[in-house]
Amino acid sequence: MTRLMLFTGKGGVGKSTTSAATALFYANQGLKTLLVSSDPAHSTDDTVGTKITDVPTEISPNLWAMNINASLVTQERRLRLQNAFKNTFGKMIPTLTDPDSEMGSVFSINNAIPGIDEWGAAEVMGQQFESGEYDLIVFDTAPTGHTLKALASPAHVKQFILQLRRMKKKLMAKLLKGIIFKKDETDELEEALEQFCKDIDVLRNHLADPQKTKLVLVSIPTEAGFMEFYRTVQYMKSIGLHPQSLVINNIVPDMGAQVWSEAKNNSAVAMVYHEFRNQQEWMKKYSGVCAQESMQLLGAIRLPYEPKGLGTDGHLADFADLVCGPDKLAPPEE
Repeated sequence: MTRLMLFTGKGGVGKSTTSAATALFYANQGLKTLLVSSDPAHSTDDTVGTKITDVPTEISPNLWAMNINASLVTQERRLRLQNAFKNTFGKMIPTLTDPDSEMGSVFSINNAIPGIDEWGAAEVMGQQFESGEYDLIVFDTAPTGHTLKALASPAHVKQFILQLRRMKKKLMAKLLKGIIFKKDETDELEEALEQFCKDIDVLRNHLADPQKTKLVLVSIPTEAGFMEFYRTVQYMKSIGLHPQSLVINNIVPDMGAQVWSEAKNNSAVAMVYHEFRNQQEWMKKYSGVCAQESMQLLGAIRLPYEPKGLGTDGHLADFADLVCGPDKLAPPEE
């Protein structure tokens, strides 16, 4: 059975590095692993040190990687929805379906569905998941807000369907009493939207199954990092998802009393010590939330080099050893 590890977090917290390191670690453990990135910044390319395309490509033994352009993936679906919208309402009010008109731009189907572009990445991930070709899929998502918007799409779409039904009923009753519409002309849009909801719901069910999926949040020990983490946890819970693990990167290690005592006379040591103390306060807050939500908390100390590169001369494997393993970050248990 294919298992999934989905990494999400705000930009700049080391999400792509953590995802790539995890994929490399378990590929080295013998699992056929696919690293998927939907981050438009293409940080994964820099982390693994090679160009990644939109086709799964082997970049290391047992490790394949691919980038997803969400906008391109969803282009066909967007056109299909737009045509369905035109077929449904074009006879009633032509300007409603003309994207160049003021009314048409307001009622554009693509503007009405939050997360439709981000859903493209989720669709590709779902296809790879269903194929069963890989033992493990590691999904490096776009920054937090984009991912959550895609996962929340069905609720917005279902509300939009209700609005469409009301609008169609009013238009037909007031303006077009003498025109008879065929079923496929009036229901095409609704059916397309309902299929959209079903596809997302299937994926979300996979994500909610702890035997198939592990949801991993990535953050850093700062106020901004904590607030984003806390909002993400609460929002994921509201849409039926429960993150199981948290990785906190860039932690200043405790240098010990002898080193910290130099802070009085050394401004560089004083600056690092101040950051260390500040981080420890935020770590307490992270720990409290993780205990309350039954989440695994893992910390990665700040390294003296940038963890990147797949080869023996690279440091990505060193970082992987910090966060991955049986008692650390591991795939969901079957």
